[in-house]
This record gives sequence, structure tokens and C-alpha cells, in this order.
Amino acid sequence: MKKAIVLALVLICAGALFAQAQQEKTVGVKLTVASWRTDDQASWDRINAEFTKDYPDIVVSFEPTTATEYDSVLMANLQTGRAADIIFLRTYGVGRQIFDAGYVLPLSTTDIPNLKELPDSAINPWRTESGVVYGVPGSSCYGGFFYNKGIFDKYGLKEPETYDELIAICKTLKNNGVTPFAFGIKDSWMVAEYLSGNVLPTAAGSSAWHRKLMNKEVDYTDEAFVKHLEMIKELAEYFPKGYEGIGYSDMQQLFLMEKAAIYPVGTWELNFLQTTNPDLDLEWFFMPPLKKGSQYSSNFNMIMGYGINGKLTGEKLEAAKTYLNWLADVKASQLFGNEIVGQFACNPKATQLDNSLAAAMAKEGATVDKFQQIPYEKLSDKSPDYTAAIGEAVYKLLIEKQSPQAVAKFMMDTQSWYFD
Repeated sequence: MKKAIVLALVLICAGALFAQAQQEKTVGVKLTVASWRTDDQASWDRINAEFTKDYPDIVVSFEPTTATEYDSVLMANLQTGRAADIIFLRTYGVGRQIFDAGYVLPLSTTDIPNLKELPDSAINPWRTESGVVYGVPGSSCYGGFFYNKGIFDKYGLKEPETYDELIAICKTLKNNGVTPFAFGIKDSWMVAEYLSGNVLPTAAGSSAWHRKLMNKEVDYTDEAFVKHLEMIKELAEYFPKGYEGIGYSDMQQLFLMEKAAIYPVGTWELNFLQTTNPDLDLEWFFMPPLKKGSQYSSNFNMIMGYGINGKLTGEKLEAAKTYLNWLADVKASQLFGNEIVGQFACNPKATQLDNSLAAAMAKEGATVDKFQQIPYEKLSDKSPDYTAAIGEAVYKLLIEKQSPQAVAKFMMDTQSWYFD
């Protein structure tokens, strides 16, 4: 009896080992992905399952780390050779440090053919001064304005096509006792990203101005930057009372409770707003230009990109290239947009989304001039960074009543490290 039991156990173990070997043989290549997007685990599991349907020999495992721990954990894993095969990359400085250290590979359109389908504005956060690309653009969002369509309809208002029309809308709302903007200046990051970030592209007229700023061909004394400060001062007339003490969560609540008509923020809030208040008649418009018919230049931000671990070789390297090329295609881009509502993959053809408002955002977003969100390219490399500087500058402008010209000089002094 004992011999029979032992024999049976041996046969079971042998069978299990054979089954595991067959499964591994069937799978072919396993890829791991490091990310800080823990909330997106289920979405990425579904996206990766669709990839494996297209490429049965490759299985992808999404293995996120808490956002606050991601950078330190990733660096430790890179230094010890234990990092994932695919790495979520931060934009600009942080991602560039990883590339400069040799931890991720340079990429070309030979490696990732679908890079040719993506706009330069999306690729730029992972491109060196000499033109070397080391990341495939992942997700992006736009800055602009959510608005309460029910309130707009009540007063016969339509989406503005010019900045002056936006001001006229605000006047109508205010005259009827409605707070136009759910906005405050307590949190510097909101001031930087969705006040300065929304207004500056319109004042400048084109992302070409931003490139000049990055090349130090213009500075904060330029008429476009001063103009944007003048516009902020005008818009602030339509903020809630006590706006100097209103922060991000307060803004959300003002808008969700329908105590304000317009909420300046990013498209990434779409899912939160719709699920938190499903009865809210929610719509969106981009910051309009100064003149009717002019090109929209809109606040645009890349959230993350994908890099390939520099240690990969052979079939695993080829599998990684296949995976990133697939992510940059239309099909995967639309899968992403459907899974993570309010963020958009960067293929401009990926506009057929299930959420009608997200689809409209994606369709219009594909046509706008993309003005990189002002704080993060170069201007955050040292302290005081743009976010801290503009937060204090706007306080001086609105609360201390300093002139736009004086505030522009303050910005120059505060960020002299950049212009020196």
C-alpha cells in the first residue's frame, strides 16, 4: 500500500511538472510591467488579455507599486538588475535620468513602427536634445473646462468660441447670481496646471511660444506671458468669494453640488465626476482662442510613457517591442481610452470611445495645437520650480494687487536659476 501511495505521488508530481512545462512552452515569453498606477490593475489586466489574444506566445503581467514608493523601488530594482521588462516612465527629468544611466533602451521607428503615427508633442517628453527617443508615449490628458450644461441651457448659453465669449458667459452667470468658476488659488499645483496652464496657450497663441521659452528665446517679461497674467486677473473676478482659501477638493465639491457652473481642470477627472454625480449634466470645452476661427492651442500633458529595460535581449526584447508597438496602435489606444476614462492614449485616430464625452474630447483633442503643460519641462528641474513660483505670483497679482508687469518680474527673479 505504501509503495502504491508513493508511486501515485510520484506520478502526480511528474504530471504537474509536465503540465507546467507544457504551459510555459505554450506561453512562450512572459513580460512584466512596472507601474505606479495601482488603481488601474483591473483595467491593465483586461488590456493585456486582449494583447495575448493577438499574440498568444506573449503573456504580460502588470505589477504596479504605490505611486509614492514607485521611483525609489524602481531605482533599487534597476540597480540590482531586478527591474521589470517594461517600465512606466515619468516625463522629462525623472525619465531622462533613467535613460542617461543606461537603464532603458533607445527606440526608433524600426523598433516601434507605430511611433510614426504619434504626434511629436506626445513623444517629446522622452526625446533627447539630439533626437534620441527612449520612451513610447502612454497616456495623456487635456486641460480645459467642464461645465454644467443644465445651467448653461437655463440662461441660453453656449460653449464659447473666443475668450471674449467666455468672459460674456461669466458676466451673464454672475449677473444671475450663479458662481461662474469653481476655482481657488490655495493649491499651487492647480494654479500652475489649470489656471496658468489653461490661459497661457491662448495668450501665446501657439505651442511655438513654449518651444521658444524652452530655448530661452523668450522669458516671463514677454508680452504673451504678461497677457496671460492680465487674463488671469480678469477671470478671477468670476471666482467664488474667498477663493484665496479654496483648494482642489473644495473646487470639486462646488462643481459637483452645482454651486458653480464651470470647473477648470483636466480631462482625467471625467470618470470621477460622472460616477460621483451621475445626474450632473456634464459637458466640456477647451480654452477658446482670442480671435474666432483661430487655431485652438490647448493645455496638454503626458502622464506617462513606456520604456524597455536595457538588459533585455533576444526573444524577450522582440516581445517587448511587439507589445509597445501594439500599445501605440489604434486598437489598443481605444481599449485604453475605454478602460481609463478621461485619459487618452496618443494615437490621434483612437477616437471611437464608448463614453460619448470622452469620445468628443478625444476627437477635438486630436485637432488642437498641443501646448505642453507649463510646469514640467525644464521649469521643475530646480527649486523654486514653476509651480511654487506661479502659485506665489498669482497670490501677489490677485490678493496683493500687484501689476502683471511686477508679477512677471517676480517670476524672473524667483526662477532666475533657469534663465541664468
